[in-house]
Amino acid sequence: MTSSKSWLPAGALLWLPLMVLFGGLAAVWAGVSVAADVNRSAGLFPGRVVATGVREHLTADVEYTGPDGVTRTETFEHHQGRVIVPGRRVQIRVWPDERRAELDQGDKHTMPIVAGSLLTLLGAGATVLLFLWHHGVRMEKSRARLERWWWLLWWWLSRWR
Repeated sequence: MTSSKSWLPAGALLWLPLMVLFGGLAAVWAGVSVAADVNRSAGLFPGRVVATGVREHLTADVEYTGPDGVTRTETFEHHQGRVIVPGRRVQIRVWPDERRAELDQGDKHTMPIVAGSLLTLLGAGATVLLFLWHHGVRMEKSRARLERWWWLLWWWLSRWR
């Protein structure tokens, strides 16, 4: 069996946990930015597809009534997995202050927030372990460590009874 240093250079092994940590933070930031953009909108408005693009139906002309009561027809690009056909009802998300509207693509911000949170936790844990290893702290045996974590979890849960 080969060691982990045989296929990764030593410098990459030292920087990898920090890169995972900062990548996770960047993903969380992107997800929160998308969520903030969605929350800034005036909401969803029903629309009806009037016509679609000739090729692969990647564009759709949609007629909808905005928050000001004016009926508009705009062309939207969509990257949804389904084909949008004329007559189908769709949801339009409108930002009246920015004079912007788009087809609602669903919940786009949950995945980056969850994945970024997991990467952040993984990167932080790996950074702490690498820091301890780098400074010569001897790791305990796995059973003793498991018993300590189990006791800590039991103590924390018993506080809430």
